[in-house]
Amino acid sequence: MNNTPAFPLANFPFDIIEVILGGIETRRDLLSFATASSACKELVIPRHTEYRNLRIINNRPEIWQHLVQRSDLACNIREVVIVEVGSETRKRKPERFPITFVEKTPTQVNLDDVEVVTLILRVLGNMHDLQSFGWINPWNAQGLYRNVPNYQQDVFQTLKDCKSLAKLNIVDPTLPFDPPVPGPAENEAYPLWDIANLQALSLLEMRWWPTGLDALISKSPNLQSLEFDTPVDTVHFVQCRFPQLRKLQLTAMGIDDEPAIADFLKHHPTIEDLNWYPSTTSLHLEHGVLPHLKRLTSTPEFACSVLSDPTLRNRAVERVHKLLLTDATLAILGAIDTSHMRDLRFWSYRDLDSIHRLAEVCPQLTHLEIPKYGITARNDTQSNYTVDDYILALSKFPVLECFLDPSLWLVLRRSGKEKIERLAALCPKLERLVHSSTQKNAIVDIVLSRDGGKVSWKEETCFRDL
Repeated sequence: MNNTPAFPLANFPFDIIEVILGGIETRRDLLSFATASSACKELVIPRHTEYRNLRIINNRPEIWQHLVQRSDLACNIREVVIVEVGSETRKRKPERFPITFVEKTPTQVNLDDVEVVTLILRVLGNMHDLQSFGWINPWNAQGLYRNVPNYQQDVFQTLKDCKSLAKLNIVDPTLPFDPPVPGPAENEAYPLWDIANLQALSLLEMRWWPTGLDALISKSPNLQSLEFDTPVDTVHFVQCRFPQLRKLQLTAMGIDDEPAIADFLKHHPTIEDLNWYPSTTSLHLEHGVLPHLKRLTSTPEFACSVLSDPTLRNRAVERVHKLLLTDATLAILGAIDTSHMRDLRFWSYRDLDSIHRLAEVCPQLTHLEIPKYGITARNDTQSNYTVDDYILALSKFPVLECFLDPSLWLVLRRSGKEKIERLAALCPKLERLVHSSTQKNAIVDIVLSRDGGKVSWKEETCFRDL
């Protein structure tokens, strides 16, 4: 039988085919390619599908050894996330690493810590197309390789030399350290602070601002996304200018910084996604600031202030977190263009009448969060609302796909399957609800499925982005 693939790609030599397939960046696109034919499937599974994303708890030396041995495959990896041993992993995404071609089991690998770190550095150095690197708890005192001299420094030096790296994420709640455990050097000579030309930088849960961080930020003038937690009274970054900045997330800023941050926003009209909770309730931006804003996460006061700008009522705002569902908020939403609004999340609401009015103002919502929705211990019990009343209010949103407060699912389960089926019938687009699972000690998605008149559901764990 002739198994030669009946498509033009098969006419090329194997090495050329590998180069072409190596140019497919995402695992999703590879899987789409694999569905074209059995021949396509044989070309990319597992040779390419297992070598695009590496997410690993750093206690698997056999994986690093394999990636050194199969550098021809490892060089195609685009994203790496290393989770150091001792990190909290319950809510983080599951591991993803090569399996099919890995020959040795962990018990068969006999390498000391220095040898493993050498393998890690070789693997990272071979990833010529690496685009994104994430490191969770790199300075964790419980990490397996904490005693290897210059472990973190050498990793950052390797990343510094990686010309394709566009995204850097670091999460480390243990900093700053008390002696004798060393964190990153403060001075600008430390290789982390010398990584340049990033498009996205995220430094989360790091509660200090070393001197070198200013250099790191300033060496990536084309940043499109900037996320970091900072100590109080830090204004270092506000002097920078990023002409392509699209996303900005700030936390733990001090009150004294807020006017400077407002000025920073004024000089960055390209921002589309802002996550910032100013402490000053009276803070207002000048009219015309953030003309391209699409997504806003902030305090109710600041969010309403931004949305109320009379010069920008036609902005294509898609998402706002978090608001108070009051008459004043409804008036603001009613005065702006909400044709693009898809996602609203509220701290509180008054009664079901406000929900009905919201549906009139924002009929295209696909995602909605209303706290304690359906709970009878609310002040609105004087209105004698029933479960059916709550379901009817949600049915006013014709394209609602996801309801994000866990209270509703609790009420529905207590009320019986009939109420779940009624919700599914009146909200035909609804696919997901949120549930606080005591068994899993985590927030999970309830995924609804419809088959004729029957409704079923399953739980899916929600993971953090990194």
